[in-house]
Amino acid sequence: MSNVYFKVIIEEIPRLLGLLDKNPVSPTFGSFDRNYWHYNISDFPCARYQEATLTLALLYVLNYEKNPYYNSEGILGFINGGVNFWRKIQRGNGSFDEWYPYEGSFVATAFSTYAISEVLLLLKDKIENFEEALRSVKKAVDFLSANVDYTACNQEAGAILTIYNYYLLSNEDRYKELAYKRLVSFYKLQKEEGWFPEYGGPDVGYLSLTIDYLAKLYEKSNWDIIREMMDKAIGFLYYFSHPDGSFGGEYGSRNTKYIIPSGIEFATSWNKKAGYIAFNLRKALSEKSTIGPYNLDDRYLAYIGYTYLQASLYYKEDLEIEGRERYIDKYFNQSGIWVFSNDNFYLVSNFKKGGVLKANFKNGYLLKDSGVVVKIRNKVYASSWLNPEEEVISEDRGYKVFRELKLLTFPKMSIIKNIFLRIFQSLFGRFNFVNKITKKLLRDILISKQKSSGVKFFRVIRVFDDKLEIEDVIISSEKISKVFCGMENPYIFIPSSRYFEIGDLNRYYHQFEVGSKRVTIRRVFNEKGKEEFSYKLD
Repeated sequence: MSNVYFKVIIEEIPRLLGLLDKNPVSPTFGSFDRNYWHYNISDFPCARYQEATLTLALLYVLNYEKNPYYNSEGILGFINGGVNFWRKIQRGNGSFDEWYPYEGSFVATAFSTYAISEVLLLLKDKIENFEEALRSVKKAVDFLSANVDYTACNQEAGAILTIYNYYLLSNEDRYKELAYKRLVSFYKLQKEEGWFPEYGGPDVGYLSLTIDYLAKLYEKSNWDIIREMMDKAIGFLYYFSHPDGSFGGEYGSRNTKYIIPSGIEFATSWNKKAGYIAFNLRKALSEKSTIGPYNLDDRYLAYIGYTYLQASLYYKEDLEIEGRERYIDKYFNQSGIWVFSNDNFYLVSNFKKGGVLKANFKNGYLLKDSGVVVKIRNKVYASSWLNPEEEVISEDRGYKVFRELKLLTFPKMSIIKNIFLRIFQSLFGRFNFVNKITKKLLRDILISKQKSSGVKFFRVIRVFDDKLEIEDVIISSEKISKVFCGMENPYIFIPSSRYFEIGDLNRYYHQFEVGSKRVTIRRVFNEKGKEEFSYKLD
């Protein structure tokens, strides 16, 4: 198998360069935010698009046979434009914006500054305004030094690496000491099972991103504590490489289905479970059976494209692999995730998300089930919300969970909302404490908070040698109008989710009218994924 990481990203570089303002006399020269500089449909530039500058820097230095961008003066000019535009859009407090003006985004500051600092480390005196760029990096690092965000742990991992990169650029020991101090605090966040919390639970894609940042930091610092963290995280991630070549899914806290490759490839030099993940990822990327650059949108191609080039640097043909056992029956108490495998199917279910599951059957059939969606009058309720405190009950051949359905909302931007947000941010967004309140409010609306319904939901999942049983009971004080089941239902706003993968074509679901206050649904799947479906109204 050739270096698949380089192959899948090099094919997307023309698209990436199409995002870039390449006109050196333009005031937005170097911007990768095409919506801002070209379409004029955004009133501010998203700083995270500038992470694509690192992709160009790697292309500039990688002397690969099929890399037409190697040592290109044109590419070097674009890199300098990207660095300069990043400097221009920095806020006075050192922060950057991702989603709205004066956001003061922790993640945009951490991740874009990592990318630019890495460009400075790679190209040094080839950067025209190196000293000015270094001052901007320092301002951003000082902003990160004064702020911490553990809501999504991957962001803190990126911030620690960025602080360390500035130490490498400046030789100021206090930043090295700060990076280590933050790392020790971060170490304490890792669960015994190996994952780091992402909005309260584990998520496959974001855990791979955390591993990626830790790997880069380990390579630069050689701090032993990082290898320990990586090994635990990889040991957890090991179970979520599916037989069809996909990774993750709705059972994760943030619904992601991709693997950031470079940290995993780096770890293959000592970790055989990383070798197993890398082997499957290489095969899946070559077959396009998992999320890769080819089906990322423009935004995330700009955000993470460079990780495929970094993975290509660690690529080696011979992998030492620790194969997974065929028979697995493992329940992770902290995360609520159950992994079961036998000769007939591979099942992963998260009971702290109400029994959301993904099952691969031996003939290739894929079942992706996010629980139930219920219509009562004109309102829609769902079972697949994350509750880290959920009580999960073990029973013969499976597990069960009792919970309440939550009201689904589908928030959309409107003219009034947009005008209000812009005016509010223009007046108050310069104040850091206001930004934190605004960010928390938006997170609550789009991700964290769910409204109660009073509708009860019970799910039991049982496995046998040759069949999988799912039984759901829904009880309401009002008549239930309609029920949907057997489909994916990602209802929270996670930017890096909902990408297409080939397994999506395998999906189908049931919907039926109810007209009563209680319904029991029973589904039984044989070893080939053939389903027996029935329901009873009470």
